[in-house]
Amino acid sequence: MKDIILAGISASGKWTQSQRLLEYFWDKMKYFETWWILRALQSNDNAIWNHLRDITANGLLVKDEIVSGLFWVFLETLWDDDIVLADGCMRKIWQSKEIVRLLEQKNRKFVVIELVIPEEEVYTRLSNRITCKTCGANFNTSLHGEVNKCLECWWEVYRRNDDINQNAIKNRIDAYHDNIVPSLEMLDKMWYLVKVDAMLSADEIFQKILEIIEK
Repeated sequence: MKDIILAGISASGKWTQSQRLLEYFWDKMKYFETWWILRALQSNDNAIWNHLRDITANGLLVKDEIVSGLFWVFLETLWDDDIVLADGCMRKIWQSKEIVRLLEQKNRKFVVIELVIPEEEVYTRLSNRITCKTCGANFNTSLHGEVNKCLECWWEVYRRNDDINQNAIKNRIDAYHDNIVPSLEMLDKMWYLVKVDAMLSADEIFQKILEIIEK
């Protein structure tokens, strides 16, 4: 069984598939999601979060060395038969190279799965997206109907400002092409990348992911 690193543009379905994988593999799958780990560091006053808070408050990206360092600590917590599911850690070429080096150093078999959707679909999905304020779950009104409470934890939901603002969406698409696409192209040349059509149904995408990691 291969470890999984999910990649894809905003609204490509990474969160949906990650939740399905975590439920399917249950305690055998260990989840590394950069945003959640950084958020967890906010739970109390500490030197690492005090540093990161200043960076994120100014709209800057967290240094590659910090992300790769967190990933190294994460790998140190694993048992040999654990399955890794990672998201948000292949954002730039140097960062991707370091993540690959760490995985290879641990002799882990892994695949990077990119969920691919057309750019126009990004606008459609984000304009219909609802996010939970507490657990971060995402829902789409075109799929789930009107969502007044989180379907996972029943807490308050909202529409993110950068999901509504067309210019903000364009900036996210541009950032994806400028930073992440070159990284994925490098991984493709290294034979680690597999692309999946994310316009398929959630069930079909999930089955394709299972087929990929079981080979």
